[in-house]
Amino acid sequence: MSTSAISTTTPIYDLLVQERGDALAEARTAAHRTQDAARQALDWSSVRIAASQREERAFSAFGRSGDDDGRVRALPM
Repeated sequence: MSTSAISTTTPIYDLLVQERGDALAEARTAAHRTQDAARQALDWSSVRIAASQREERAFSAFGRSGDDDGRVRALPM
């Protein structure tokens, strides 16, 4: 039998979809949602941005900021 003689219709699958719903499409949709949720859960970029912003506006009683070399300096009088 040649490939041109093979039918491209899937009557059994079509009947199952009518009777029970398209399980493959539902599984595909659920997989995409799961991937999106995992991607969002594992995305730490917003945490890093928030931490750097917090360091930028942090107050230090010793006059240090997040971008200096870590030495303690006297407050100006």
